[in-house]
Amino acid sequence: MALIRDAVPGLGLEVLLLMRPANSTFAPRVEVFPGGSVDPADFDPGWTKMAPEVASKSPVATHLLVTAVRETFEECGILLARDEQGEPCPPGLIARLQTLRQGVSDGDPAALRRGLRDHGLRPAWEDLYFCAHWVTPDGLPRIFDTRFFLAGLPTGQRPSGDERREVESLRWTAPGTALEEARCGDAQLLPPTRAVLESLTQHQSVAAALRATAEAVVRRIKPRLEEVTVARYPGLDLSTVRPGPEGDKD
Repeated sequence: MALIRDAVPGLGLEVLLLMRPANSTFAPRVEVFPGGSVDPADFDPGWTKMAPEVASKSPVATHLLVTAVRETFEECGILLARDEQGEPCPPGLIARLQTLRQGVSDGDPAALRRGLRDHGLRPAWEDLYFCAHWVTPDGLPRIFDTRFFLAGLPTGQRPSGDERREVESLRWTAPGTALEEARCGDAQLLPPTRAVLESLTQHQSVAAALRATAEAVVRRIKPRLEEVTVARYPGLDLSTVRPGPEGDKD
């Protein structure tokens, strides 16, 4: 989930980046967007029933929207939710719901759905804008089929680190600044993160970025194995890379 906010007037927008821990088995000390893996509980039909007419308008399956909302809340404490009338959730209520974050982090993904339901809330599907779809090349030791979403930071909310230390640090930065730091070797970014940041440099406000994303056509991108280098995939042990079928870009 690429979370964005308007910076000081005239300075464009900023995006939230989280740094993965140095001891991570995948992409150590690489800056990424909040996110994670689909959990079996994300397929629970109860999620769709919370706002079926909203979920049906999304170009992606509901369980992917669930994962995006749940993992964003778990990793940085930002909850994308609305009340039953579709109004943004009051910041004061969000603060009380932070206790649910521990339950999600402790391996109870269903805790979030129960908590939202008990407070008359639902996930804000309409605030998630599908912006990218990347698949890692065949032959790598771990294959990811990942969808990326763009969302504006909800009013009154502030990101915070997680108690499980899955995030070493977090920061707001201009997309262009993050890209320049990566170019100079002062930061590490994976190819999909770079691509999303590149697209964000074209916009000077959250509203403009969301509007352009809503109008764009998302294409699945799968790099070729010969494009794999440590520079592009930080933390990768190239000795584990296996030859495989040629990738594609469509």
